Amino acid sequence: MLTGGALKRVNLTYDPYGVFRGSISPAGIYARQKWLGEAGDAAWQKEYQQKTAGLLSGQAEDGSWGRSVVETVRRLFGLHLTVRSPDKAIDKALEWLIRRPVEPAGEPPLKSGDLVGLPFTVGSMSSFQWGATLFLTTIFGKAQHPRMVEGYALLGERMFRQGVRLCGWAGLSNYLRALVVHPAYAKSALTLQAVRELERVQTPDGAWPGRLPFYQTLNALAHLDFKSAEAQLEPAFDRLARTQNKDGSWGRGQREWNTFLVVHALKNKGML
Repeated sequence: MLTGGALKRVNLTYDPYGVFRGSISPAGIYARQKWLGEAGDAAWQKEYQQKTAGLLSGQAEDGSWGRSVVETVRRLFGLHLTVRSPDKAIDKALEWLIRRPVEPAGEPPLKSGDLVGLPFTVGSMSSFQWGATLFLTTIFGKAQHPRMVEGYALLGERMFRQGVRLCGWAGLSNYLRALVVHPAYAKSALTLQAVRELERVQTPDGAWPGRLPFYQTLNALAHLDFKSAEAQLEPAFDRLARTQNKDGSWGRGQREWNTFLVVHALKNKGML
């Protein structure tokens, strides 16, 4: 099931870090700290403080931002990339998300621009909220919260009962994002089942069709050590080498975000 081998080295033509220089987005702040070594610079520290203050601003008494699942997820993900460790404000926001029903009511349908800069896919509000809540609680160290233990178990039941394909590709993408960050579920048969579904539809040039965004799918698979995951990363990484922009980034839109997902994936696999 697991591989002990190494992936083929990726030879990039252009510097993939250039797009982050001077960036004040959460991904840019993270990249400048972790990858460009700017944590000791006064300019980075000032921009870090400004960014975190902006992310925290406007939080409601109930812990949410505007009582919006999308905005609350956006703020929490930004705080994950900057603050990293949970504090009272983050805990309060997580509790608001955790208390939300699995099948949300009253939330407007997701639109194509709603999830820009987030590691989730536009599909049903249910799969987005469920996947995002499990993901965020796990990365902030709360995977053992009773409702999250129950949430992961329910997710497993749904995926096995319906079959991965019946969740829809967008749903699969959102659920996989939560599975790959969980210490136990990342090694589970459920996650392997999802990964094999992706392998079944991957195209010879390394992409995935339909509602499976390339950069997010690649990044999720790079968290895993299944042979099936690494078999897909080989052609996907080859695709990266062929499609890199001259400024070192990837894609036409959201170039910084795409590049963040790529660099993070390559570093997870020891390629950079």
